[in-house]
Amino acid sequence: MVHTDAKEHIALAALNQYPVVAEEIRFLGHSGNMTFYVKALEGNFLLRIHQAFSGLLDDIWQRPDVIESELKWLAALRRETDIIVQEPLQNLEGRWVTQVLVDDTQNVFNCSLLRWIDGHVSDTFLTSQQAHQLGSLIAQLHRHARAWKLPQNFVRPAFDENHFRTALSTLYPAITIGVILPEHYEMLTVVARKIESTMKMLGQAPDVWGLIHADLHDKNYLFYNEQIRPIDFARCGFGYYLYDIAESIQYLLPEVRCSFFEGYQTICKLPEHYLQTVEGFFIMATIYNYSFHFNNPEEHKNISDDTQHIASTLLRQYIDGESFLLGQETQNVL
Repeated sequence: MVHTDAKEHIALAALNQYPVVAEEIRFLGHSGNMTFYVKALEGNFLLRIHQAFSGLLDDIWQRPDVIESELKWLAALRRETDIIVQEPLQNLEGRWVTQVLVDDTQNVFNCSLLRWIDGHVSDTFLTSQQAHQLGSLIAQLHRHARAWKLPQNFVRPAFDENHFRTALSTLYPAITIGVILPEHYEMLTVVARKIESTMKMLGQAPDVWGLIHADLHDKNYLFYNEQIRPIDFARCGFGYYLYDIAESIQYLLPEVRCSFFEGYQTICKLPEHYLQTVEGFFIMATIYNYSFHFNNPEEHKNISDDTQHIASTLLRQYIDGESFLLGQETQNVL
């Protein structure tokens, strides 16, 4: 964990390795990465120090080759599509990832610099029209991922069965400290087995599995005029396209989710019987969310309250084979 007095030092040391002259550096926050807003003569930028909030992520996300792979996809999206994403900058040595050595600890921090893009996070639920746009946006990302030839040495984590099991096992200590009730953890385990069966059935053919954003929730896309712009690709990896969908629609009202699917299908076709699969991945995304936040004690009450709620709703419905993703008025549409 980097102390407050050290993070600005690391940020300045990183910026010295880029062709930018910083006029202002402002700390934004710390979760998956430490982030800074940089105002420079050459424009505005986002500087990231790739160190997770204590214990939240395993070390793979901070590896230089993994970070570099994310930036290569961003560069390709910027170059090959009309999607507005943050353009990554190479440093003075032509490298995507900049390393800073902290003298007193001898720790090496990996950093990256992205051009800032304008826009705002919506503070209200998405309308049907906006949900339609979001569906179209994710489909465009999937279309590019399917067609893009991966560069040599491209390495990103996979959201496969093993990764999912690890996420669930991370929550097991929550029973001991009373954050999750034993019976609710057992329900999560039953649901996880059902989801794993679906994953085995799907396989990993190119039409169902590929490079995904994996974290396109309501704080990770910006609205700019009538446009939606995706940000924060730090968790991108290989996974099911339907999982990517499930991650995003968690944050949409049930009554606009139908519009999301319609928007998606203006670009990419959805497989038959996709709704039940997305519902399983919807719960999978929820488990990943719990796992991500569990090591932060400030999140324990939210996790406890939420697991109690979904145990009697989503988990029970999914175990019983009842559909829950759409509002009652749209339940029979898809």
